[in-house]
Amino acid sequence: MFVFGAGNFGRETRDAVIASGHEISGFVSDVQLHRESPIPVRLFDGSAPPIDTTIVVAVADSTSRSEIVVRLQAAGWRFGTVIHPHSVTGSGVQMEEGCIVLALSYLSTDAVLKRHVHINYGVTFGHDSVAEDFVTVLPNATVGGGVSLQRGATVGSGAVILPGLTIGEGAVIGAGAVVTKDVAPHTIVVGVPARILRLTDGRV
Repeated sequence: MFVFGAGNFGRETRDAVIASGHEISGFVSDVQLHRESPIPVRLFDGSAPPIDTTIVVAVADSTSRSEIVVRLQAAGWRFGTVIHPHSVTGSGVQMEEGCIVLALSYLSTDAVLKRHVHINYGVTFGHDSVAEDFVTVLPNATVGGGVSLQRGATVGSGAVILPGLTIGEGAVIGAGAVVTKDVAPHTIVVGVPARILRLTDGRV
């Protein structure tokens, strides 16, 4: 298995790959690293992958991740899934290709992770909640039961989303925020209780 992205999350993902018993073949990156890496780094030039390999995209930004996935698909790469053995997965959990689940996270009963979702370490993801494609949930966040995280939404470190809410496409929940009502698409919310800071395109 290869890991696309050799930054901070890429290195954490590498550790999860190793812990889960996969053989890691190396990093794939768009840029040359300016530090030494104990694992080979393959620059991505659009060429076909090695035979019988898979890849996960360990790039935290949802928009960048989706763009990288399109390029990798065009080159013929197949996507794997990484689940750290020190995470907990409840009964009925569904998980699609490209997902990364780090240590000490808890996916509760009948939760659903769509394509290329990132669940960072220490996350609690409630029963029947759904994370659509390219959602990112950062460390120690709590997503209540029955929550809908729509495509490309990001939940900040330590944030809490109360049960049954909908977080719109591309929305960003700030670190430590407590979300008590639905969040509109492409909106950044912060604070306790969470309030609108601005839209993600910079409009207030």
